[in-house]
Amino acid sequence: MKQLLSRIKDNDILLEVVDGKLKIFAKNATPNPELISEIRARKEELLHFLSGRDQAAFTESFQATIPVIPVAEDYALSSSQKMLWIVSQFEQANIGYNIPGVHVFEGNLDYEAFSAALQAIVDRHENLRTVFRENAEGEVRQVVLPSASLPVAVPCNDLRNAADQEQQVKALVSQHALTPFDLVNGPLLHARLIQIEDHKWVFSYVLHHIISDGWSMDILMKELLLFYNAYTTGQTPPVAPLRIQYKDYTAWQQQQLQGESLQAHKDYWLKQFEGELPILALPSDKPRPAVKTYSGADISGRLGAGITKDLKALCQQQGATLFMGLMAAVNALLYRYTGQNDIVIGSPIAGRAHADLEDQIGFYVNTLAFRSRFKGEDSFVALLDHVKQVTLGAYEHQIYPFGELVEALQLQRDMSRNPLFDVQVTLGHSQGQGTGAATQLGDLKVSTYADDQLQTSRFDIVFNFAEQGDELLTGILYNPDVYGPETILRLGQHLEQLLTAIVADPQLPIGAVEYLSAEEREELLVGFQGEALPGGDAMAAGA
Repeated sequence: MKQLLSRIKDNDILLEVVDGKLKIFAKNATPNPELISEIRARKEELLHFLSGRDQAAFTESFQATIPVIPVAEDYALSSSQKMLWIVSQFEQANIGYNIPGVHVFEGNLDYEAFSAALQAIVDRHENLRTVFRENAEGEVRQVVLPSASLPVAVPCNDLRNAADQEQQVKALVSQHALTPFDLVNGPLLHARLIQIEDHKWVFSYVLHHIISDGWSMDILMKELLLFYNAYTTGQTPPVAPLRIQYKDYTAWQQQQLQGESLQAHKDYWLKQFEGELPILALPSDKPRPAVKTYSGADISGRLGAGITKDLKALCQQQGATLFMGLMAAVNALLYRYTGQNDIVIGSPIAGRAHADLEDQIGFYVNTLAFRSRFKGEDSFVALLDHVKQVTLGAYEHQIYPFGELVEALQLQRDMSRNPLFDVQVTLGHSQGQGTGAATQLGDLKVSTYADDQLQTSRFDIVFNFAEQGDELLTGILYNPDVYGPETILRLGQHLEQLLTAIVADPQLPIGAVEYLSAEEREELLVGFQGEALPGGDAMAAGA
């Protein structure tokens, strides 16, 4: 986003968030139409960045205010790393926080140049050479290892003549994705090549979340291809040196977590989560494991252009974003399943509001916990307005790390659940791009591996949405140790039916919105012979 923000600034364009809408003001009477189109295409991303900030803060983010700290034997952990370190002491959780990526390379792959390119990235980003060790006082610290002590290894399996090649590739990819990391000794980046034809390879790479996030994975692949292309053509890699490293951010973050300004953010979150905290009573298909597992499976679908257009129009009429509309819909669905009107749902946010962090590999993503309190008599419009206010408040106070909030709340630890919430909602920002889009650099074409690696899920249920053209791609990632596929498939169908009913009449009370199919309604009528259903929607949903 750094390049987009720079172009906005250079073209004298002012962006402001007013009532949840992105407003564009240009000094030039005829602003660059391509830039305006890009701003509109990345509206949700910009809203995330700008919410809670004024133009002064927007401009200030370009100033290099994160200082470089002196070299030391070890360094403090960030707030997110502290929480993840504790969780990762359990083997299941350690594996659950692996972040895998798999791509297909077609063409003339130069193995030496490829290995050198990956090594250059590890040399460039200290975080890829970081391990976690206790010091003499028993405090876990970041330790940055020298490049020479942690050379990159890229083993290559030759499966060109394998009779059961597809199965073997899947097995290797799955095994790779689920190999636990040694956080004390490293490395925390694993890479592997699998040759399947004379000019075709599968590249599998895995990073531990404690040094990485989704944004970082994109940076790694982008830089890998840039370095590789440079090495194969004898050119200098077109990347500027990094001014700071993750340890500098960590020290800066800890400094930000002091003083009166931070106290105001802390007070906001403690106010949001005061009193008895709700636990979502969504009935499970299996007994919940006593210790949380990280198994994963998913189902996918899409919302057609018609319902997507209507939902966007409804959100725009109410001064809300698409994310707010989807969050409100999921709240409404969970209410209809459980009868609960106090619900907490989580969502990740990039955590890279400062321009210095645009090209950094590291664990920057923060988690926002949205607590919505409403009534079944409320209309969807009223719920959407409430969710909008909750969301804007969370964006305004997003500087306060989720790990700090969990610690401040002094929650009684339940080893079978995540702290605060078990359901997450995400909205992707890769509008107009298919997941299998290919990149051509030199003789090498790179595309996404079609058969995804074995899934893991850190939450009971994650509703994933992504805009693609005029439609919304939908996916529900879930833990199969808690829910069965039939329940999750039905959950997705009910969400689509709920949204269809909502856009048709957004003023209906949430408790009256029809989300069952005609067949389900008929089954209920036959099964209960017209009698009133005890327990209401929870039974109707079959959840």
